[in-house]
Amino acid sequence: MNSVDAVRVLLSLAMLGYTSWVDLKTREVYDIVWAIFGVLGLILNLYEVYVGSLTLLLFAVSVGFSAALALLIGYLGLYGWADALAFIALSILHPVQPRSFRPILGVASIIYPLSLFSNSALAGASFAVVLFIRNLITASRGERLFQGFEGGSMLKKVVVMFTGVKVRMSSVRGPPFQYPLELPPEEGSSGRRLILMPDIQDDESAEEIFSTFREEGLSSIWVSHTLPFLVFITVGYIMTLTIGDLALAVFVRHLLS
Repeated sequence: MNSVDAVRVLLSLAMLGYTSWVDLKTREVYDIVWAIFGVLGLILNLYEVYVGSLTLLLFAVSVGFSAALALLIGYLGLYGWADALAFIALSILHPVQPRSFRPILGVASIIYPLSLFSNSALAGASFAVVLFIRNLITASRGERLFQGFEGGSMLKKVVVMFTGVKVRMSSVRGPPFQYPLELPPEEGSSGRRLILMPDIQDDESAEEIFSTFREEGLSSIWVSHTLPFLVFITVGYIMTLTIGDLALAVFVRHLLS
């Protein structure tokens, strides 16, 4: 195995392993972690540019494009700041596909970090399927998941089954781990309201909603678990190394068929 590739992989696994553990425990990773591993990756890249195994242009294009995409997705609120920094650090550690690894599917993006983006997104999306299956199992046991929402939109209920779970009020952890997918009745209305996406930037409002429902004696509530997305980035990274870019492989096979 190429020694530089081995160092890149070991650094990436160390970074992702540690930050995934912290993400699961606290949902907060200090920015200095990304800076340290980013600098180490930069040193590796400068060495490879010096010995001629990596061109400065390819490095600049790969990292620049990936960093811009990571920041754009973070700005749109599709994941957190730490997740954006994780992708930027990974793009510095792996601007190109490791030469020593041959993924099973044999397919990866020319801009290698894009394959990391793609597989991580697929890994995160799989969590929604897990939630839906869990909710179906719960409903099959006779629990009325949408009691009090009998007149609501069926489409909204289906979407909520992909994005949240119903838990007892006594087990609600609250922000930053859980956010309500229900709102108290509007003025002049008597029914609670389902929402599809909570505001994870407003912890105070989420706590107020949970407190209101506790005071009303509500026994259970729909909540959204904040995704420990760094865990899915780790899964996506391992998938990219060992399997390849799943979405790109499907696209290429469809194109050639």
